[in-house]
Amino acid sequence: MSITDSIIVIVYLSGIVAVGIRFRGRQDDINDYFTAQSGFGGWLGTLLVGLSLGATVFSALSFVAYPSIVITHGATVLMSMVGFPVAYVVLRYWFLPRYLATKSSSPYDIIERRFGTPTRLVASGLFVLLRLCWMSALIYAPVLVVMASCQLDDRWFWPLVLTIGLVSTAYTVVGGIRGVIITDAIQFLLIIAVLAGTILYVMLKVPLTMDEVGHYLTQETDLLQLNWSLSPMVTITVWGMAIGATLQNMSTFTADQMSLQRYLAAGGVKSASRAFGASMLSMVMVLTMLAAVGLTVGTWYSLHPDAGLPADADKVFPYFVATQLPVGFMGVVIAAILAATMSSITSGINALSGSLLSDFYPFSKRVQPRTLLRYARLTSAVIGVLATMVAGLIEDMGTLFDIMNAFYGIFLGPLLGCMVCAVAPLAVRPGALIASLFIGSLAGFAVAYSDVANLWVSAVSAVVTVAMALGLTALAGGGRNRSAAG
Repeated sequence: MSITDSIIVIVYLSGIVAVGIRFRGRQDDINDYFTAQSGFGGWLGTLLVGLSLGATVFSALSFVAYPSIVITHGATVLMSMVGFPVAYVVLRYWFLPRYLATKSSSPYDIIERRFGTPTRLVASGLFVLLRLCWMSALIYAPVLVVMASCQLDDRWFWPLVLTIGLVSTAYTVVGGIRGVIITDAIQFLLIIAVLAGTILYVMLKVPLTMDEVGHYLTQETDLLQLNWSLSPMVTITVWGMAIGATLQNMSTFTADQMSLQRYLAAGGVKSASRAFGASMLSMVMVLTMLAAVGLTVGTWYSLHPDAGLPADADKVFPYFVATQLPVGFMGVVIAAILAATMSSITSGINALSGSLLSDFYPFSKRVQPRTLLRYARLTSAVIGVLATMVAGLIEDMGTLFDIMNAFYGIFLGPLLGCMVCAVAPLAVRPGALIASLFIGSLAGFAVAYSDVANLWVSAVSAVVTVAMALGLTALAGGGRNRSAAG
């Protein structure tokens, strides 16, 4: 990497930390720190929350994984957007009115009110495990990109892991949710700009007109063909993306504390709905652009065969960055990938810290607000350091796309089932739900390590959780404590 590229990356890292600290706002207690006291309710606030949601969902894992999936499996990945309108209707007219009606100050309060503290602790434990594994993978992904782009040897692995993980931790500890949301929004705009610039650069370099590119993609490659296979063993199919990815996204939107935090920060149902709508539009934009990057890079290497092209699809885009992008632009791309990483890591650290203090610290309500705020910052720091150290264990777990879907399915699918039971008027016993959360996770684990595509892990674990909760309740003689919100 050139000196110019290095300066761009250093300036970016320094600048984003400064912004996170500058806009941390008032922090008198942990409600300020974790939910910003619903202070993002205006139009600008809901836009910032929406962009923050989008930045959280599309991390560096997406930045690397989606282009590689398009290169190897074509445009079928875009079928995941089929479920976005369904997700919006469910969130806007069913979930958000019921969830926000509880006037909760913590994302999983609704679970405790319906099923008691033990159920909340199990749900929070699943969330903690999910986000620790996920953040570790997030730190690993940009390290993979930087090492491939800069042609660095293995000696650089831990210095890069420590830099990315600890810088992200530093401004999350100080900035709280306000700093996280604002820096997320900035980083999301940078991601969009870099994706657009990469697509434009390749299109200008490819010696074909737009019509010729379209003809080439349809006639000379398989990149635009859709895989309609009904087999769940096939990694990417229309049905897997339309159904499996939709249920996985629903898990993120309704059961993930990082999303729930932002609904609370937005305030009322209308503000949270506007924020969610903005996040939907931003995700459609980014997913389309990530697919376009895969199509354009795949087209480039179809027209310009390269003997040095890595066999690992996750390394194709980083290789393109290293060998084809001009000086300066490469630094901006790496900065954008770091932006995608840091926006998600900071959200994860903040949400995990909130979960641990709210759910696992029994004396928190009797501690002075300022003291509890110090505990929140200390907890955030410990989580960030722990995720950074675990990042070194991710390397041998398969492609980034598989890793991402496996983690979501094993941990977040059961949480979706739990939130459905908490919000819907289902007669479920607390003990049955706790047992079902473990059974759902085991079912997801079994699918993740079977020949079934990992896109189906979330769907299986969520359905098994709800079905087992209802079944075990019926065997125990019926449910009790129906939802008041249903």
